[in-house]
Amino acid sequence: MATARRHLNHLWTWQDNGKTFFNPDLEASYADRVRRREPGDATLGLSPHVDSGSIERWIEPHYREVYHEVFLGDWQKYEAFHGANRIEVEEYPSPAVCSVFRTFQGWVALTSQGKGDGTLQMVPSTMAMPYMLLRAIQDDVPEEDLCGATPGRALTVSPKWHPLLLEGLVSIPKMNPGDTVWWHPDTIHAVEDKHNGDGYSNVLFIGAAPDCEKNQHFLAKQRTAFLNGESCPDFAPEHHEKTYQGRATLDDLSELGKRQMGFE
Repeated sequence: MATARRHLNHLWTWQDNGKTFFNPDLEASYADRVRRREPGDATLGLSPHVDSGSIERWIEPHYREVYHEVFLGDWQKYEAFHGANRIEVEEYPSPAVCSVFRTFQGWVALTSQGKGDGTLQMVPSTMAMPYMLLRAIQDDVPEEDLCGATPGRALTVSPKWHPLLLEGLVSIPKMNPGDTVWWHPDTIHAVEDKHNGDGYSNVLFIGAAPDCEKNQHFLAKQRTAFLNGESCPDFAPEHHEKTYQGRATLDDLSELGKRQMGFE
């Protein structure tokens, strides 16, 4: 996984004009979640959305630089895989928003799954984001509205404002245990409303979050949470492992794991 994520990080422009945006060869681990979905489940679906902020994409200064060409009307020049400014974005804090910079979101399949098994769907294009940004400033959208975007929530993609984008929503191909799927942080994705398959549809979320100042700040909080058995700082403070006798400790981490957690 570390090798795969290094490869993915290198697909980005990670340094330019003498400035290094992030270290593509070192990961900052991000304690995400496991999705365990049994046949017939209709509670874990997610409507089409984009993570890593909503109204921030229009008003946050660093995001405005990321999408500079788009707002100038030169959307064809937008470089989705350029790291400049993304590592400095400040999202509204919320249990629904990831506060680290990820070159790719992703998960590992723990069971076989595919279309109809209550699993992932995508609009597989990074150019959907320029469409969404420009759509919100068209004349038919009220001045006080950004096509439904609200602070502290994921950026929604709705039939009312984005029907053309939703025509491109497709399911992932058949996945087997150990297979991984990765998507750019600007990619529209969803989870099918119902699991109509026969077996469990389980995944371990593990994105590519390279070492950078933004992610180092998060690691400082995550290390403390890990040592205390507390929930990841990005999520609701449920602290399920706090009194669990078998929970992992620093001694359980490999040398690579310690580096990825910022212990070394």
